Amino acid sequence: MALAELSSALALRLRDLARLADRLDRLESGTGEWLSAQSEADWRAASTDIVLRALRTAADPANFAILTFLSAHSSAPMAELEQAVGLGRLALSERVNDLIQVGLAARHIDTDHAQGTAAGAALVNLINSIGETTAEKISNFKPQTSNFKFPILKFELP
Repeated sequence: MALAELSSALALRLRDLARLADRLDRLESGTGEWLSAQSEADWRAASTDIVLRALRTAADPANFAILTFLSAHSSAPMAELEQAVGLGRLALSERVNDLIQVGLAARHIDTDHAQGTAAGAALVNLINSIGETTAEKISNFKPQTSNFKFPILKFELP
């Protein structure tokens, strides 16, 4: 289920980015033709790009800690988030901005709060699910303990 939620949330983020690009293209300096010129291949490439960017951003341990915290809270003051993840204000701000860029977080400047998004929560759930499944499977591959000792080999030079 997390995969479907993540795909939907990233598609909405991509839609918002496309709307913004279209609006900018319709200004006096643009041609007004950008949106209609986009092909199916362009949309597929953009979709792949946003998925890869979201995965890369979330895969960073500090960013994942932020996402995990935000997925457990509807809204959190930046000061609280700062203490929860152990980052300074500037580093935290930059990381939250990175998450915002790919639609995994949001921030209200007026209240100095950060919020998780549906995409961020879905990605945390997906990563946790993969981690739990991996942990379950590792029990099948644990090495058996033994009393075997490697022999000590002696080499003599002529």
